[in-house]
Amino acid sequence: MALITPFKGLRYDTKFAGPMTSLVAPPYDVVNQKYRDKLVSKNPYNVFSLELTEARACVPEKIDKYHCAGKLLSNWMRSGILKRDPEPAIYPYEIDFSVNSAWFRRKGFIALVRIEEWKDRIILPHERTFDKVTRDRYRLLEATQAQFSQIFMLYRHNDQAAEALEDLDGQELYAVEDDIGNTHRLFRVTGPESIKSLTHSLEKACLYIADGHHRYTTALRYRNAMRKLYGDDPSLPFNFLMTYLVDSEDQGLIVLPTHRILKLPNQALSPGSMEKLAEFFDIERLDTDNIGPDSLLARLEARFEGSPDRQGIGVIWQGGEQAQIWWCNEALRKRLRGKGVPRPLDELDVVALDDIIIRQLLGLDPDRLENGRDIRYTADGNEALKNLMEDEILFFLRPTPVEQVLDTADAGLTMPHKSTFFYPKILTGLVMNSLHMEK
Repeated sequence: MALITPFKGLRYDTKFAGPMTSLVAPPYDVVNQKYRDKLVSKNPYNVFSLELTEARACVPEKIDKYHCAGKLLSNWMRSGILKRDPEPAIYPYEIDFSVNSAWFRRKGFIALVRIEEWKDRIILPHERTFDKVTRDRYRLLEATQAQFSQIFMLYRHNDQAAEALEDLDGQELYAVEDDIGNTHRLFRVTGPESIKSLTHSLEKACLYIADGHHRYTTALRYRNAMRKLYGDDPSLPFNFLMTYLVDSEDQGLIVLPTHRILKLPNQALSPGSMEKLAEFFDIERLDTDNIGPDSLLARLEARFEGSPDRQGIGVIWQGGEQAQIWWCNEALRKRLRGKGVPRPLDELDVVALDDIIIRQLLGLDPDRLENGRDIRYTADGNEALKNLMEDEILFFLRPTPVEQVLDTADAGLTMPHKSTFFYPKILTGLVMNSLHMEK
C-alpha cells in the first residue's frame, strides 16, 4: 500500500533570497560544472549552493563539501532565507512546455511518499543504479538531513485520482520560466478533505520511478541506517521521501529518446564486424549526399515513423557522411532470449544496442563507459549530429513508450542506464523537505 502524505515544505523567502528564477535549477544530474558555477555566481542562494555545494563556500573552515552544505542550510534557515510552511500541504505542480512546436501541459503534485523496500513491490524501478552516484548523494543527505529535489514517480491512471487532482483549488506560489521557455507553476493545498481525497485514491497504487533512481536508493539506505539509531517508528521523518507524482496517462507526460555518441574503437566497423552485424540486423543505407544534418535526421525520423512496429536503430558516423538504419531481425531476438533477456526487454531498441552492438560488435561494457569521456547521452539529435566528430558514432534511438516502462517495472526488470528521458525536467528548489524533527 502506497502511503502519500502532506508535509510542511521548506521554501525560499524571496524578500531575502531574491527572485525565484535566480534560485531554482535543473536536476543536478543534467548540469555541468560551468553551468552550476554560473547559477551560483548570479545568486549565492541558488539551490545548487546546497545540492552541488563546494567546500570553498565555507572557507576558512576546513570542512568537506557535504558538511559545508549542512552548515549553509542551517544558516539559511536561521536567517530566514528558507522557511517552513506553517501547515502540512501538498503542492500541485504544472509545467507548460513545447515539443516540436506543439504545446503541452503536464499536471502533477508534490507530496511525501513512504519509503518502501524493493521486495515489497510498492515502489518499482525501471533502471539500474550505480554505487558511485549513490555514495555522493548519501553523504549529502547524511550531512544536511534534507531533500532538495523531488523523485519523479508515475502511477497508473485511475478516475478517482484524476478527479481529485482536477478539483484541487490551491494558492499559486510561483510561476517561473526556465532557460528554455517552459513555465513552471507551483501551488499549495492545505485543505484536509482535498488532500485526503487525492491521497486515499492512490493508497492501493504501485508507484513507478520515472526519474531519480539513485536518490531513491540513497533514501532507502539512509532510512535503514536511521532505524538502527532511532527505531522503526513509522512517523519519523526519515521514513519519507519528497516526490513529484504524475498520472501515467497525463497528456503532458512526454518521453524523449536518449541518443548515444561513442568514440569509435579501432576496427569497430571493419568488413568482418559488419558481416557479423548482418547476422542480427537488416541494414538500410540512407543517402547522405548533399544534405545537411536537419534533412538527414528528418529522413531518418520519417523512416521510423513509416515502420512504427519495427525495432531499429539509426547509426551515423564519419561526421555525418555515413548513415544507416539497423533494423533488428528475428535472429537478434533469438540471441537475446538465448542470453536470458526476457520479454519485454527483448523488444527494446536500447537493449539491442547495449547487448549486441556495444558489447558484442564494439567489445565494450556499457556499464563501464564514463559519461563525457567514452560516451555522451543527449535527447537533442540535431545538436548531436551537428557536433559529431570523425572518430565518433551516433546511435539514434526512438523514445521508449510509457507503457513499456511500466510493463518492464511490473515484470521486476530494469532497463539499461539512460533508457528514458522524461521531458521537461522538474526544477530543483521550488520546495524542499527538511528531515529535522520539529521541537
